[in-house]
Amino acid sequence: MSRAKTGLWLGAVAVVAALCASCAPEPPPPAKQEVKAQGDDIKITLPATGLQGRIDATLKLIRQYTVRPSDGFWTVFHAILGLGPKTVELVVDDKTGARMNALDYIGSGREMRGLDFVATPNGVDVLSNREMHFSQGHQDQFIAEMTQWGLSPDREFFVRDKDGNGGKKYPFRDFINECKMRARVGKGQELSWAIVVIPYYFGTDASWTNAHGEKLHLEDLVREEVEASVTQAACGGTHRLFGLAWAYHLHLRRGGKTEGVWKQVADKLEEYKALTKKLRNPDGSFSTRFYEGKEDDPHVGKRINTTGHMLEWLSLAMTEDELRAGWVQDAVNALTEMIFKSQNVPVPGGGLYHAAHGLLLYYARVYDGTRLGTMQPVIPLPSDQPPWRSPGSPGLELPGVFSLR
Repeated sequence: MSRAKTGLWLGAVAVVAALCASCAPEPPPPAKQEVKAQGDDIKITLPATGLQGRIDATLKLIRQYTVRPSDGFWTVFHAILGLGPKTVELVVDDKTGARMNALDYIGSGREMRGLDFVATPNGVDVLSNREMHFSQGHQDQFIAEMTQWGLSPDREFFVRDKDGNGGKKYPFRDFINECKMRARVGKGQELSWAIVVIPYYFGTDASWTNAHGEKLHLEDLVREEVEASVTQAACGGTHRLFGLAWAYHLHLRRGGKTEGVWKQVADKLEEYKALTKKLRNPDGSFSTRFYEGKEDDPHVGKRINTTGHMLEWLSLAMTEDELRAGWVQDAVNALTEMIFKSQNVPVPGGGLYHAAHGLLLYYARVYDGTRLGTMQPVIPLPSDQPPWRSPGSPGLELPGVFSLR
């Protein structure tokens, strides 16, 4: 390699490293051994035995990471996905240590790098790909991640005018409407997030005419996703698999049968469960190439990102018996160890918080989800199974189908 090319390569590495550091939440100081959380003294140590205890300790560690508005919208809403809208607080003043609920901060209209809400004729759009690791990265990503916590359609967000001098409040319902009216098939859209949002709020039998005058049914979107490539999709296809599993569970919950496109979905999920097992690494972690083949890259950030994303969709898609299988427990154990070993390494919020969400889903399915408190996730299991959510938590009952304005 020439000196000029070497210089360019090193420069690119430095830029990527700086970018990853800028979007990574700040881990707690190594010397800080005890903190207060939900009124209990918690030691930042990983128990030698007992998977449930190791997950508990890992989640408590992740809760101690410091997130600030300056980390950007992308990191902040991933933190909300990972730990829940009632749990995540932003440090809004480093001098006083003042904190504010992260979702309240986003909804208040205060400045945050990468946060771009724009009113449209059909609702409110969240602008994507304006700035890597600060702006939303995918169509409907923010809306879907809030949907995964059962956010009320009536929750309000302040949206600024184009000139930034004013604005008004819009309900989350308007974000949901925009997602539905924008959706198209055969146009190369990323629909992995739309199939989380639309069936949750409108039902799995939803039919509508979009903003382009095209008549759609939810199954049209599901069919496009199930027939699309997994390996070419975002984060190794894990978001596509999560969306399909979420929509399928909602379909079953509402009395649907495993036939037609839903049989395709069920078969696809089974195929990738088996492939996950086939490609796993000797320590139990999952391939650092996702589903493109075996790989055991030693970089801890990459390992957390891949194993965390894959555990997330598996923890939703698998049965409780499957989640108790030894190879899945090995993966969960490996993930907890990775997170503890990464405390001195900048880990971008996407990988860290998808891993946290995966651990929450796993814990709620295998152990007692009520012990998670404000971190108890929404899991749309079929109606003959328990909801695994605390009484009174958002999304305990699926919302009623509502109409477009």
